[in-house]
Amino acid sequence: MFQTEPILYLQSLGTEWFTFLMVLITSMGSPAFFAGIIIITTFGIDFKKGFLLFQLLLWTALITEAFKVLIAFPRPDFVDSRVLNLEKGIENTSPFNGNGEAGFFKPPDREILDAFRLQNVFPDSPFGLPSGHVALTTALWGGTSSVFNRRIVSRLAPAAILLIAFSRMYLGRHFLGDVLGGAALGLIILIVFTRFLKCPLKDDFFKKENFELAFRQKNLFFYSIMFLIPFLLTALYLISGEVAGYFLGTNAAYLLIMHKGLPEDTGDTWQRATRVFIALMLFGVSALVLDTGFDTTNTASYLGVTFIEFLKSFIPAFTIWISVSICMKLNLYGRDGVKEYAK
Repeated sequence: MFQTEPILYLQSLGTEWFTFLMVLITSMGSPAFFAGIIIITTFGIDFKKGFLLFQLLLWTALITEAFKVLIAFPRPDFVDSRVLNLEKGIENTSPFNGNGEAGFFKPPDREILDAFRLQNVFPDSPFGLPSGHVALTTALWGGTSSVFNRRIVSRLAPAAILLIAFSRMYLGRHFLGDVLGGAALGLIILIVFTRFLKCPLKDDFFKKENFELAFRQKNLFFYSIMFLIPFLLTALYLISGEVAGYFLGTNAAYLLIMHKGLPEDTGDTWQRATRVFIALMLFGVSALVLDTGFDTTNTASYLGVTFIEFLKSFIPAFTIWISVSICMKLNLYGRDGVKEYAK
């Protein structure tokens, strides 16, 4: 499962147009794509269901990244200098030429693992197992099927997962074991999420009193899982500043929204489309401005890079609250939505 031969075979059959197609497909497993889908769902269809999916993706990203750091397995282009990084077009400078082991279940050589874990990999995270693209895709489409109870989504989900998994291998970004690990992890998280949807805790998540500053059991529980856990994982270097920023930014926005009361899913088609447009614009423009304005290549310290990456994800995620506030000011939720939000 951690051999480079299957990847080399796939890349030997590739063409320029096929590579372009695979890059396009793999982009549908990126955080930006998922954020767009969730924003469309939250502001255009159902706020509560969209935000539940947002939480599912945030936790999937957090758990996946923590596992990546703990397992610390390299990507294929580090194991074998013949593997091309077709996604980014980066030249392979690895000193290794194959993992030197036969056997389907053999991991990369100990020599390669030791060299990989000892090298200074700052500031980018090169860890492979499990595949984040595959884990997030499994969680998103499986979660969407569970939340909306749509049979067509459940039928399309396996095809989406297989396409993303194939693209990650062809582009040289993951081993077979990585994509299988990502699918397994995403499925486990999805099972837990499905159980959460059936328990009373799901309804408690949308009750205003559970997010007040009070020393009640449920209040402390929600504050811990939404703010304390990601902070501790960041402090332990188990998740990146980017993942922590998305997690804390989204939850801080939700806290402010809960303070005023959740808006109802009212409004006609034009109002819903306008809400989606406002939210996408604020999220996209803020992400673009921050990505352009902050450069981490000249930042010498790990903490400096972590803080910049945190801001570059925290602020776009936090625009969810700004978007809701603007939509309420413009009466884009209808009169019932305004009354509910003002309670």
